[in-house]
Amino acid sequence: MMQKLDTLTGLKQMYTNWKILCVMPWCNYKKYSKIWLGLIFFFNIAFIFGLVVDMVLCESLKQGLYNSPFYFGCPVNATKYFIIFFMRHELWKLKDLFSLLDKNITSEEDQRLMRNGIRKVQWIFMTYNILMWFVGYSRILTLLQTRGKVLIFPMWFPFGGVIGVSVFESIVANFLWLQDVSNDMYAPCFFILLNVHMKILIRHLSNIAEDQKSQGCYSDLTACIESHILILRIYGGLKSIISKTFFIQIVISSISICVNILSIATFNLSSGEKVFLITYSCTLIMKTLPICYYGDQFLDLTQIFADTAYATDWVNQNRNFRIAILFMIQKSQNPEFIFAGGIVPICLPTFLFVVRLAYSFSALLFNVLYQDV
Repeated sequence: MMQKLDTLTGLKQMYTNWKILCVMPWCNYKKYSKIWLGLIFFFNIAFIFGLVVDMVLCESLKQGLYNSPFYFGCPVNATKYFIIFFMRHELWKLKDLFSLLDKNITSEEDQRLMRNGIRKVQWIFMTYNILMWFVGYSRILTLLQTRGKVLIFPMWFPFGGVIGVSVFESIVANFLWLQDVSNDMYAPCFFILLNVHMKILIRHLSNIAEDQKSQGCYSDLTACIESHILILRIYGGLKSIISKTFFIQIVISSISICVNILSIATFNLSSGEKVFLITYSCTLIMKTLPICYYGDQFLDLTQIFADTAYATDWVNQNRNFRIAILFMIQKSQNPEFIFAGGIVPICLPTFLFVVRLAYSFSALLFNVLYQDV
C-alpha cells in the first residue's frame, strides 16, 4: 500500500516560524501567546521608532546613505509582518486547501513529483535562512571589530551603555531575522508546491482513459475539475496577500542594492561591514527572484493545462464531458498576473526591472555625491 504524502511537510519549518511569531494559532498556552504577541508588536514598533529618530538625528548624507538599508528595509519588514498577521486567516485556509489536494496524489509518479517539490522548498528555505544568519552575524562581527562603535542597528535608544545596548540589539536582531525569513519565503514556497500540484493535475488529465465515454473516465474528469478549483482558490489567496506587500519590496530592494554597491565601492569599511552588505544584497535578490520565477511558472503551467484539456478530443464526447472540458479551458484562459500594489506584475521581467533600477540609482547617487571630485 502506497504511503500517504503530505504537502505540508515542505512547510513544516515555515509553520514553526509562524507559530513562534503567533501567525499560526497556539493550541496550548493561549493566554501566554497573547503576552508574547504583545511583546512582538512592541519589538516592531519600538524598533521602527528608534530607526526614525536615528534617521532624523543622522549627522551626514553619507552616513545616512550607508544606514539607508536599515532605515527603509526594516520598517518594510515590520509592515509585511503586520499585513501577514492580520491576513493570517487566509493563510490558514491555504493549509486546508493543500490538505484536500493531497488526496489526489495517487501514483508513484505523483509522489516523486511531490517529494522533489518538498525538497526544493526545504532547500530554498534553508538557503535563505543561512543567508539571513550570515547577514545578522556579520553585524555582530562588526560590533566586535569596532568595539561597540558600530552597533548592529543604527537606531536611537532611550538608555546608554554599550553592553546593555548590544545585548538588547542582539536579542531584537535574532527575532527580526526570524521574522524576515517568514515574511519573504512563504510566497515562493507556496508557489513551488502549488506548481507541483498543477503538474500532477496535468498528468491526471493527460492520462484519462482512452474510452472517454465511460462513467469511470468522467468521474476522473470531475476529480480534475475539483482539483483545478482548489488550485485556483490557493492562487487567489496568495494573490490577495502578496499584492499588498510586494510593490514596496521591489522599490526598497532596488534602492538598497544600489546603495550597498555604492557603499562597498566608496566607503572605507571593515570586513564585517563588507560581508554584511554583500550577503544582505543576496537576500534582497532572493526576496524578489524566486517569487517572480515561480509565479511565471504557474502561469505557464496554467496554459499547458488548457492545451492538455483541449487535446482530449472533447468535441467527439458526450455532453457532460464537453461541458466539463469547456469549463476547465475557460478557467485557464488569460490567467491573471499577481500585480504588486495593483501596478507591477510579479514576473521575471519585473525582476530584471529591479536590477536595472538598482543600476540607475547607483549611477545617479554616484554623480550626486562625487560630481565635484
